[in-house]
Amino acid sequence: MNSEKLNIKDIITIVLLALINVLLFMASSLLYVSPITILLMPIIYSVLEGIVFFTIGVKVPKKGALFIYCAVRGGLGGYLPYVVCYLIAGVVAELILMKGNYAKKSFLTVCYMLVQLIASVGGTFYPYVMAYNSFFGNKEDFVKQNNGENILAAADILHSWVAVALVAGILVASFIGAMIAQKIMKKHLLADVPDETGVV
Repeated sequence: MNSEKLNIKDIITIVLLALINVLLFMASSLLYVSPITILLMPIIYSVLEGIVFFTIGVKVPKKGALFIYCAVRGGLGGYLPYVVCYLIAGVVAELILMKGNYAKKSFLTVCYMLVQLIASVGGTFYPYVMAYNSFFGNKEDFVKQNNGENILAAADILHSWVAVALVAGILVASFIGAMIAQKIMKKHLLADVPDETGVV
């Protein structure tokens, strides 16, 4: 991994790129039209957000770059468990990349899949499953105050085998998102650089 330190230009680049995915996240309010589309949100994010993630990995191959991305991406989500999970995801990504190369596709792919999965814990699984009772409180009041019929229905659906299917869907979708990003970044990825064991 590149040991060069981040500079102001790098940080600005990371933040601006991260804001692209933040805008995508904000636009997802359109998906609250049904319980199914709500549950599909982390899958859709996982397909689309890889381009920015890989661009940062390739264009700013320095220690801390992906942590900053995760901090911005989570911080602007405005929900504490979501923020915490994104920060954890950023630390995990950096620990993995300490062993490899930012622009090596295999390392970036694993990092991206884990980041998306951990982020979904804070954004979907925690409020809808782990903190169901406290998050929804009085169900009737929640529906009235938040126009949350679809959200409540999505949470109820998630209390089943659908939760396992959603985890699998996020992993598959993030892998697909990584493949799409690799195609776009093909000319820049150090795909043929072997690691210390000689494995490409």
